[in-house]
Amino acid sequence: MQNAKFKIQRWMWVVGVIVLLLVSWFGYRWWNRDVVMVKTATVAKGVIEEVISSSGVVDAPVYELGTKLGGKIGVWKVREGDRVRAGQLLAELDSYEQAANDFQRTAKLYEQGVMSKQSYDAAKTMFESSRIISPNAGIVAKIEFDEGETVVPGQMAVTVVNYDKSWIEAQIDEIDIANVKVGDRVKITSDVYPDKVFDGELYWIAPLAELRKVGGRVKMDEESYVFPCKVKFLGNHEDLKVNMSVNVDIATKKNPDALIVPREALISKDDKAYVFVINKFNRAKETKIEIGIRTVSSIEALSGVAAGDQVAVSNVSKLKNRGRVKIER
Repeated sequence: MQNAKFKIQRWMWVVGVIVLLLVSWFGYRWWNRDVVMVKTATVAKGVIEEVISSSGVVDAPVYELGTKLGGKIGVWKVREGDRVRAGQLLAELDSYEQAANDFQRTAKLYEQGVMSKQSYDAAKTMFESSRIISPNAGIVAKIEFDEGETVVPGQMAVTVVNYDKSWIEAQIDEIDIANVKVGDRVKITSDVYPDKVFDGELYWIAPLAELRKVGGRVKMDEESYVFPCKVKFLGNHEDLKVNMSVNVDIATKKNPDALIVPREALISKDDKAYVFVINKFNRAKETKIEIGIRTVSSIEALSGVAAGDQVAVSNVSKLKNRGRVKIER
């Protein structure tokens, strides 16, 4: 009898423990039914810079040179890759020596009043057409003919590129044009040189918008308008060649002492901006903030939060004002 009674008590004890565990489990679930798991970030002071990004192409003064009358190349005075100055002789045709002598003789006779102006001009044209002169400083980029080969009138014989005067042609989206101005500093990068950053300055913005160009041509299915602009280089940029594609980041605003909040913390409601500040009791407080500078990853908070505040950066859509949270470590 006592054995049976003991068994009943033991089973009652076991059932009691099970009931207690179930009650505790359901109680724990009920108590934590509105707890939201969040990750947090600390509001901190730092530098924030508003940047407008665009693609661009390197351009430069390019001089494609030949002769008016054509002729056979006598001698090249330069080679590809040579730096040349404005007015430098690049090539002489095989008629150069004869044309130079004729022009000298005709010029003297013209000064003496013996030769007509028409004859003087004709001799001068023959002399100028017997040589190729660089109109500006630059680098000999390409020589099209060997010595002894014939160049026809108007045909390009040599190309000179003035890399020192190169610039970038870029396109600013219509939506961004109000935020940029001449004089804005520019950071220039290229996929060719991923570890290099070149400095520039925006110096011209077109007064009229045009359809976006891709590869120098307007895409038939492209309906967005852009404003062409030009960026001059500041400092060394010899690695960037003509027609090379680059990335352009225009810095429009900068605050070196801003309160920075990650963009993931931001929520919008009734055209106002809010974040959830997490207090020491793990409660989320819905806090309205005023936004200054915006970047892709962060925003500047002008009011509403302070340095050191913890803000939720995950599951923010599930949070409620004064709701409980559990912070993921």
